[in-house]
Amino acid sequence: MVRGGSRQLYADKLFDCCWVELQGHARPQLVVQKKLKPKIFRIGDFLYDERGSALPCDGEPPQVLLIYNTTISPRRIVA
Repeated sequence: MVRGGSRQLYADKLFDCCWVELQGHARPQLVVQKKLKPKIFRIGDFLYDERGSALPCDGEPPQVLLIYNTTISPRRIVA
């Protein structure tokens, strides 16, 4: 059972040092924000925008399935 009203285990935007689940990957992947404007994020060998959409590149980037909200502790909201 989840408590806490507006607290969520998942985020709707990428942020520096969060973790994501990618299509075709067994384990969560680390997100690193590049020092660019607008915000650009590196996940593995691919670049993504703030909403998790892959930027044009060579190859087929995996789809972002889930963005973990690491700004809260799940222990605090799980009964």
